[in-house]
Amino acid sequence: MTKLSGAEFIKNFKSGKIKSSKLFLYGEEVYLTGQIIKAFKEKFDVNITDINDENFLKNLEIGVSHGLFSKKEPFIIVRNLNLINSKLRKKADKERFVKFLKEKEKYLLISETKLDWKVLKTELFKKIQENADLIIEVTKFSKNKVLQIIKKKFKSAGKEIDNETIIFIIDTVGTDLQILKVETDKLICFPGKLTKETVSELLFASKTTDIFSLIKFILKNEKKRYLENLEILFTEGIEPLSFLALLQTQVRQITDIKRGKKIRLPQNVIKEYINLTQNIPIKKLYITLKKLHETEFNIKAGIKKPEEALKEIVFR
Repeated sequence: MTKLSGAEFIKNFKSGKIKSSKLFLYGEEVYLTGQIIKAFKEKFDVNITDINDENFLKNLEIGVSHGLFSKKEPFIIVRNLNLINSKLRKKADKERFVKFLKEKEKYLLISETKLDWKVLKTELFKKIQENADLIIEVTKFSKNKVLQIIKKKFKSAGKEIDNETIIFIIDTVGTDLQILKVETDKLICFPGKLTKETVSELLFASKTTDIFSLIKFILKNEKKRYLENLEILFTEGIEPLSFLALLQTQVRQITDIKRGKKIRLPQNVIKEYINLTQNIPIKKLYITLKKLHETEFNIKAGIKKPEEALKEIVFR
């Protein structure tokens, strides 16, 4: 059984080197997973189903789209596979799923979370691995790798930027590729030279809906403003787990500042965070971070829908 990283898979898939047709993907890098699904949609006729769908097993068994003169079996993409052990408890349901694994010719099974060895050793996941031709693990990139990706992106766009400024962007935004894509897209459109000063102004500029400002509404318990801005972000297509990752990064940064730790952020932002938390005890920051981790778990485990879970942050 072959195993590839998410980046290796995308590279080989686009060059036509992937011949496997039964694939199992797992890992926490949401952006890469999205890029792989997008690549499949561009190349194949796909049917996407979700473990949370009421007719999940029935969807797997149908899995055939009919043309005018022939029937064509699409690539079946199954999402939220990490929930399968809790969703398929009956012996008959498990047998139907294993039958699908053995009989279907083309499928991509996706767990959008990291799976530890204990989970991978459970009955259904052992069957998944036994039947898969290829396993893809999409882990988060190291800071150095992210730096190289951003550097290449700016170079391709003909935009001059030095390593120090790129590191500043990563330290400010975090290593989540989805958020970095949004922010670097904006920076590339800037007509002048990108320095730490201009990047600071562009990332933290005041605008109608600033993704970076929502943490302020959470900490100040401004429910109405948080919900209004969250709704706008939803309409703009923000990825919930990427947004949560940003909030968690911000709370960690704010907590470090509160503890007197030196961090690499623009001075005006550090001053803003100091003013923000003047009357907020450090215990509340730890509780907020715990809430955000619980929200992430509820979304990944399918306990709550992303929109519902994110809205509840200010009411818990």
